[in-house]
Amino acid sequence: MLSSGEEGSKLSQNDISKAYRKKALELHPDKRPHDPNAHLNFQKLKTSYNILKDEKHRKLFDDLLRVQRQSQQDSKHKTMMSEIARKLKEEIARTRAKKQASAKEILTSVDKKKVLKVSWKKTGEDYTSQRLRVI
Repeated sequence: MLSSGEEGSKLSQNDISKAYRKKALELHPDKRPHDPNAHLNFQKLKTSYNILKDEKHRKLFDDLLRVQRQSQQDSKHKTMMSEIARKLKEEIARTRAKKQASAKEILTSVDKKKVLKVSWKKTGEDYTSQRLRVI
């Protein structure tokens, strides 16, 4: 079996021919008389070999594979970025909600009971609770 991708583009013509001959012996219709797809599989193998042994066609095929890999990586990158953005938005919303809840709690605790604490020195008049309410 031949490598594909970056490793496959570095294979020599000799390596490709060896692999083709080995696979052709395996897939030849005479070797697989009970397989209804044997002829079709062998034709695919021959077509692939013809593409790979022609330098111009092989370069075009390698370019096509490179573009396909790049587009897969781009789509994975976009998916990852959208996932990160979604998590960031959720975290911001959670932080804002927490901050609003704590702000409401502070405001309600302050409004519950307003108390004025006063201290004074006793000089002369006595202050009573009734007298303080008047003042």
